[in-house]
Amino acid sequence: MHHPNSYFPLEVRSRVEDYAELIWVVDSSAFTKEILRLLRRLGPVVDTYGRDVDDWAGELADLDTAGVVSFVDDHIVDAALLAERLGLRYHTPDVARSLVNKQLQRAVLDNAGIPGPAFWPAPAGLDHTGAGRLAGLVSYPAVVKPALGSGSRDICLVRTAPELRAVLDVDGGPGFLIEEYLEDEPGHESWYASYLSVESVVSHGSISHVAMTGRFPLAEPFRETGNFIPALCPPEQVPGLLSLVDATIAALGITDSVTHTEIKLTPDGPRIIEVNGRMGGRPPFVLSRVSDVNLFPVACRVALGEPVHFDGLAPCHGVGFWLMLHAPMASDRLVAVEGTQEATALTGVTDLRINRSLGDQLDWRQGTDGKIVTVEGAVADHAELRATIARIGDAITITTDLDDPDGASDIAP
Repeated sequence: MHHPNSYFPLEVRSRVEDYAELIWVVDSSAFTKEILRLLRRLGPVVDTYGRDVDDWAGELADLDTAGVVSFVDDHIVDAALLAERLGLRYHTPDVARSLVNKQLQRAVLDNAGIPGPAFWPAPAGLDHTGAGRLAGLVSYPAVVKPALGSGSRDICLVRTAPELRAVLDVDGGPGFLIEEYLEDEPGHESWYASYLSVESVVSHGSISHVAMTGRFPLAEPFRETGNFIPALCPPEQVPGLLSLVDATIAALGITDSVTHTEIKLTPDGPRIIEVNGRMGGRPPFVLSRVSDVNLFPVACRVALGEPVHFDGLAPCHGVGFWLMLHAPMASDRLVAVEGTQEATALTGVTDLRINRSLGDQLDWRQGTDGKIVTVEGAVADHAELRATIARIGDAITITTDLDDPDGASDIAP
């Protein structure tokens, strides 16, 4: 199930390698003609535009489809409906809905006793009176998330009831999830974040864990700035964290999937932030840089119903990283990016990309997708990682309209 928010098609094809033949299921109205031509060169294309799931299922059955996979939340429910009709292993439709809807997921985990933040659902269509009543129940500060969505889009911090009412007064689509703001665990070093993720493989109901992924500190308000593998975590904490993920996956009813579970480390112990019923966006690339594990064919093996199991976390040779640099939250326009040659020359840096063009409009609401620069690489250990990240930060300067308002106005979009 391919979507514009997913990986570039050639990247998917190369990562799957020769393990599986791919059939691309797409809504043609969402793609350019160039991308559609590329997809047709990479395998059969089934167009969902203007058709219901029974039509797609019939066409895919004729193509002898043996497995269904999605790498983005946008298609998880459709993929579940399709797998149900084809009799293939995947999330059930009910499980899929709880995975992509933050309100439903938080309720399921809370009912199962999984530790997480206190929360308050804000349903769609909440009127002014209802919003005021809800704002009076919330503990502040609080985090407001769209009920549907990923990549930290439109997530914000509210400190008062009037701030929350202002957020709820906008068109929230399916509504919002309001969560207690969780403090960092005490004594945490500031160069990496007080949360991590666990990359797991669930096959025929059996859970195995492949990697623990560390995070760099968030850019305001909650924009992700990257990952590193393996995470920096005291060995005595690891069994408890993995057991918590086991319980979380079981509570959600996941039986066949590669999953990505985010955990906040707080003064009161670990708390589940959320579970993605698919691979995390960046961990598969970071993991393959420092281990022999390629999660793309693993996801295909699970989808095809093969029993898949890992005996413990993947051994890593060094520490892989994926760093994303953002503009300040108040920035409106990108003026300049300098120092990239110096950063590229640093030991351990293998790839650097500027993701935006000079003059581009900037908006923190884009979340992680609003990143300006991406830097990838691998180093020997966590001490070297800390030093390398600092050197990258020293080398690269991002200038926006906040620094140079006159320069910003002179650059054509």
